[in-house]
Amino acid sequence: MADRLIPLEGTLNLRDLGGYVGLGGRAVRWRQVFRSDALHALTPADLDVVAGLGLRAVYDLRRTVECERQPTVIDGVRIERLCVGDDVEHGPELLDQILDGSLPAADDAFVVDLYVGMLRDAAQVFGDVLTRLAAPDGLPALFHCTAGKDRTGLAAALLLTVLGVDRETILDDYELTNEYRSNRRIEELRPMIEAAGVDVEAVRPFLSARRPVLRGALTWVDEAHGGVEAYLLGPAQVSLETLGALRERLLE
Repeated sequence: MADRLIPLEGTLNLRDLGGYVGLGGRAVRWRQVFRSDALHALTPADLDVVAGLGLRAVYDLRRTVECERQPTVIDGVRIERLCVGDDVEHGPELLDQILDGSLPAADDAFVVDLYVGMLRDAAQVFGDVLTRLAAPDGLPALFHCTAGKDRTGLAAALLLTVLGVDRETILDDYELTNEYRSNRRIEELRPMIEAAGVDVEAVRPFLSARRPVLRGALTWVDEAHGGVEAYLLGPAQVSLETLGALRERLLE
């Protein structure tokens, strides 16, 4: 796990997706695909570390307004926007809704529904992420959103499933966000949230990576589409050739 996290000053959750056991007992290659939270606050020292990763591309899953407010700039690396949810009308940001008390009462099932909405409405975007990773100049690469939890977590789960990583391991990877980012952020936000008269535990499902949430979203894929591969070949519009290229390039 120490090798999986890339420790940086300006972001908390940049980590390597390599090392997991995939199809036929082949391991996912290290230092090829990374997942992360937002990258706008990278320091000069951080940028030196990132340069050492040899990235060719960064795929930014955030909405246009997020990208414009906190732009990612890494010299010598393609920054490609693949916005999840950009065509959906959004109200106030999540933290603003928490603080003003307008956030609906949430449990894991509520967040599962949010994930299902992303998988349903942005299927082609998730497919585009995998297609670009499989391109001749697609690796090494990094994909990210704001917290590196929801949009990024779904993209990572789809990719790792294609590579044959078992579901429990995929859920383990998802939960690492709590260790590296969510628990720390919740404690940083706790005084502000409590000052607004809001119970932190009541909004924790929105702020952390809870195993039943990703499990529920992937179960929906299984039930609605017959599995991740069928989802990718169907609504996500990924080709069989792309799936084969991902396995060939990312499995040792």
